[in-house]
Amino acid sequence: MRYRNRLATLVLAALAAGLSVVSVNAGDAYTQHCAQCHGESGAGNLELGAPNLTGLSESYISRQLSGFKAGWRDNRDLQTRTMTSAIATLDDNSLSAAVAAIARLPHQKAKKTAQTQSGDLARGKDLYTAYCSACHGTNGTGNDALGAPSLVGLDSDYMNRQYRHFVEGRRGFHPDDRYGKQMARLSLAVKDPNLIHDISSYVVQLPF
Repeated sequence: MRYRNRLATLVLAALAAGLSVVSVNAGDAYTQHCAQCHGESGAGNLELGAPNLTGLSESYISRQLSGFKAGWRDNRDLQTRTMTSAIATLDDNSLSAAVAAIARLPHQKAKKTAQTQSGDLARGKDLYTAYCSACHGTNGTGNDALGAPSLVGLDSDYMNRQYRHFVEGRRGFHPDDRYGKQMARLSLAVKDPNLIHDISSYVVQLPF
């Protein structure tokens, strides 16, 4: 509960800080709508649970934004509720402009934490190769044709949380979320949180 209160406070502070940024640079759709949580560089914010966006493809980001608006995500966690609320009033033109602005951002490296270093990298590599690489690529850079996003640049906390959401049926449940349903089905091959953490710890150290 203390963590959730802290997170809520950080979200509100970030949104408040973003208002002043918008007034200075309202022409930049990313600055206006995204930077307050995902950072000016797009590299994300660990405390807010906002992921690095700079390694994700335009098609993936567009699909996820549409999905948030269409109710593809279970919103029991604060991060999902915050994201859903942040884009609820944005029209298609605003969302498209934001995606285009994200595409222009230079790629940023993944954020690492002390917890990241605790994973078993050898086991994570074996598990990634066996269960993830066919869709996300041997180097973690994804495959748009399969709807598989790049994982390079994402922090381990975000990857762990999203993987658990697939396992728990909180992502990939919506009938229109074609690729989400695919991931939800495949995620059941690895359900142990420790093994999931090993995979994310391995992915975090992959180079761009």
